Amino acid sequence: GLFSFFKNVSKKSNAFAATSSANVLDSAILPRSAPVKIDPKVFFANERTFLAWLHVSVLLAGASVAIVAFTDSHSSSPGALYGVILLPVSISFIVYAMIQYTRRASMIRRKSPGPYMDVTGPTVLTVILMLSIVTQFSIKLYTLM
Repeated sequence: GLFSFFKNVSKKSNAFAATSSANVLDSAILPRSAPVKIDPKVFFANERTFLAWLHVSVLLAGASVAIVAFTDSHSSSPGALYGVILLPVSISFIVYAMIQYTRRASMIRRKSPGPYMDVTGPTVLTVILMLSIVTQFSIKLYTLM
């Protein structure tokens, strides 16, 4: 029943094997030389992605400025340091968003086939954000001891 379905999910069927051998023959055919029309929604999708990255960076920058603004300057605690640590992370998000937006926009204008996705950039930014939060937590923990 259900278990046999999941057991056979990863196996290739004969129909799939026949189409995969046909794809080898199709790759030897020269590409079309007809003009390709780019839909305007592709440009808008690129802009939406750029604005989403900017939204995250503005939230991080706002949190950074709020942390610095609301810390007591007469206190000996390193409260302002938390905001100062978060600000370069926000700037790196902005720089990454701008680089990706311009790269993808030029690829769209050149009608490049791709690849349009980036795996390493978001991973690096996530690690940087995580390290900044761990650093802030470690500083807070150190000051409490």
